[in-house]
Amino acid sequence: MLLTIHFYTRVAGLRPCHHMALCLAVALIGWVLCDTTPSFAHNDDKPVLVIRSQDIAAYNEAIIGFKDGCRKADIPIGTVLDLKGNVDAGEKAIKGIKPRYPSPRLILSVGVLATTLAKEHYPFTPIIFCMVVNQERFALSSGNVTGIASEASAEEQLLAYKDFFGDRRNIGVVFDPTGSEKGIVREAEQTANKMGFNFIKAEASFPNAVEAALKSIINKIDALWIIPNHVIVSQDTLDAIFKITAQRHLPTFSNSIAIAKAGALFAISPEYETIGTQASRLAQTLLSLQPTTSPGVQRPEKFRLTVNSKTAKKLGINVSIFQVRPGVILYP
Repeated sequence: MLLTIHFYTRVAGLRPCHHMALCLAVALIGWVLCDTTPSFAHNDDKPVLVIRSQDIAAYNEAIIGFKDGCRKADIPIGTVLDLKGNVDAGEKAIKGIKPRYPSPRLILSVGVLATTLAKEHYPFTPIIFCMVVNQERFALSSGNVTGIASEASAEEQLLAYKDFFGDRRNIGVVFDPTGSEKGIVREAEQTANKMGFNFIKAEASFPNAVEAALKSIINKIDALWIIPNHVIVSQDTLDAIFKITAQRHLPTFSNSIAIAKAGALFAISPEYETIGTQASRLAQTLLSLQPTTSPGVQRPEKFRLTVNSKTAKKLGINVSIFQVRPGVILYP
């Protein structure tokens, strides 16, 4: 619970204080406790610190959106600290900046490395994370941490698939039953069934098991949903997936732009700058309302469709079917 001066004044009121020194002592204790309790407390004279895992375009887009939103809300931004994608370099960078930012007003952490180290080094500072892939794995939303999810949900991906291939009812998926996607697949299957789709599942816990798992269901499916994970993301594994599905002229889709660029037909993903703008609005809420617990993780508000035109050509699919959506990105 966030303890405030109001609390101590109320308590003191129950036991009247006749000495100014005792009143000042009670107030001082209240302020000390407020400063050391995890909270989303407001402190106007401190800037917001931005911590970036590494200098890549997607992260920078989110930061641009965040800065723009904060500027419009008169929230000052201090340093953008880059961790260079390295744990040791990140530790050194944060320790080096802590004398200047011992207790920032709020932190935006961009990427999993930045978020992990921000939680470790700033346990009493409100933290908003973004651009963390599969954030469910890290249990980030707790105490002083909240954020914006960085992926389209299964429902959002299935809705896009339905727009383009609604008559292809049997959707296959290969997943690791020991990984975090087990719950994702369970929820996706329920959503797919409500939409009138059949989910055909195959399990693979190692990269060298993916090809056999896919072949075991290939004759039963009309499309393949690809969930990014450690089993799927190797280039050899993806090459095998795209070779098998191309032979069958089966569309593949995901929530990862990288997987679309690697060969999937299309991907639904958030607009990164919009994620930053959304984070800036969340910052305004935290700094003005001062909630005592984490508001949880918000879903992205706006998405974009990336279509691999080379894959579309291989499958004999005219890319014009996708261009009914605004802002479609054709790759390459």
